[in-house]
Amino acid sequence: MTRQKNILMTQKTVMYALFFLTFGVMMVVGTFRDLAIDKALFHYQNAFAYFMEKYGMLPEFAIKLFAYSVLFVSYCKIDDALDIAQSLLPFTAKLRGIKPIRIILTVLYHLLYLAFLYGAFWGSNDLLEFLLRGATGGNLQDLLMLGGWTKPAAVAVWTAARIALEILVILLCRRVDKDTLQALEFMAIAGLLMYEGGNIIGALKEHFHRVRFREMIAYSHGLVDAYGMTCRGSEDLPREWAANSDYSAFTPWYKIGNDYGVFSEPNSFPSGHTAAAAYTLLLPALVTKTKRAKQWFIPAFLLTFGYTLTMGITRLVRGAHYMTDIAAGAMIMFLILAVIMAIMNRIERYANAHRKE
Repeated sequence: MTRQKNILMTQKTVMYALFFLTFGVMMVVGTFRDLAIDKALFHYQNAFAYFMEKYGMLPEFAIKLFAYSVLFVSYCKIDDALDIAQSLLPFTAKLRGIKPIRIILTVLYHLLYLAFLYGAFWGSNDLLEFLLRGATGGNLQDLLMLGGWTKPAAVAVWTAARIALEILVILLCRRVDKDTLQALEFMAIAGLLMYEGGNIIGALKEHFHRVRFREMIAYSHGLVDAYGMTCRGSEDLPREWAANSDYSAFTPWYKIGNDYGVFSEPNSFPSGHTAAAAYTLLLPALVTKTKRAKQWFIPAFLLTFGYTLTMGITRLVRGAHYMTDIAAGAMIMFLILAVIMAIMNRIERYANAHRKE
């Protein structure tokens, strides 16, 4: 067992070093060559890059549905939950013996599982809306109303579709064996915490206010709305435009940008799409928590690393980001997950040690 742990630790160290070395080098190179790299790679109408822009954020939009579904399916008896609480907070041993308090705790405990069910419903809503908006530009309710359906009927069908997807995912989770479900429960909590931690990306975007590469191209060639703001719409941005555009609004990642009141997307740094792709790093983390799947850690990590890197490159091709944007987005989300996993593993070890005493 010790030998297996050492092997896994070595594999993790090598893979994590590969991740940070790759994106760290990209961060350094991009700091000096961001603008030149975008000029060289820009191909706005590239079909694959367009597809990744539309659907590549799927991991972020799927996380809530699957995480809350797993937590709902992982229901355990109130005594088991109180045992866990007692191992972490020993003083609760006295509280659980007081009948009124135990009743209150039981009610709150079951309300928590209803909250998981409610969370899964809204996760289903987010996932379906993301997929439908990418494919059609609207959710099912909007599409039905445009087709002549009454609003109550459209709302009913849209609600039924969301509930049906939620039930499907819950039923699939119920088919998972107990050991795997325990690992999934652990990763569901980590995923939800990672989702909340991802708000850092949005905060940084607002702080740095960096103008996107393609926005400068659009403005340079007159793609603006009635208010003078950049408006690409469905317009093509030919590759040759990259050679003769005004890039005076460009700023390196470490300086605060200025949108001059004309750029509609001054939120380039860091890359939200790349950060969303990095949610897939939950997969190799899950593998390390599953006894039978630990040997698949390297393939799982390389798969998710490759997906995150591919997403980042396509953002350069679309002119949506710079190399430093994608490097920062990937590394920030990796660090968030690493911190969450370290804390949760420590809590788990502490709880297990005290339950054995």
